[in-house]
Amino acid sequence: MAGTELFDENLVFLEPEISCKADLFKWFAAYMEEAGYVKESYYDNITLREKEYPTGLQTSTVGVAIPHTDPENLKKPFIAVIRPKSGIPFEPMGIAEGAIEAELIFMLGVLKDGQQVTALQNLMGLLCNTEAVSALMSVEEKKEIINIIKANFGPIE
Repeated sequence: MAGTELFDENLVFLEPEISCKADLFKWFAAYMEEAGYVKESYYDNITLREKEYPTGLQTSTVGVAIPHTDPENLKKPFIAVIRPKSGIPFEPMGIAEGAIEAELIFMLGVLKDGQQVTALQNLMGLLCNTEAVSALMSVEEKKEIINIIKANFGPIE
């Protein structure tokens, strides 16, 4: 599958006024369930998974989070891009302490476990490209965000 097929302008959210993970997950789960992407179990599962396996990541340019859940909570695959009005605190990946102010959030929903690893690798490659990340943070149009991602995101197998 071309990794870029997972991205859609309708799943790019610019400057929603959300200040905490709980509100983010509740809002996103409701939107995605209504849009037919996730099952009712999505909200509880993503909340639990984020608590057990935090996804905050401080890159050289911006705080990022990549919340994801188990495939059985999904109806169809997606990667949503959220650039909130202000940073949302996320616990960091691994054993680091403190909080990451996530200013760029990728909500990952892939249907096969192997694809999840590849999607994460592609996202990490994108996040290592400081020029692309700076562009993602500054452009104002959803279509521009999709174009930047398409230029920097590989296939998912």
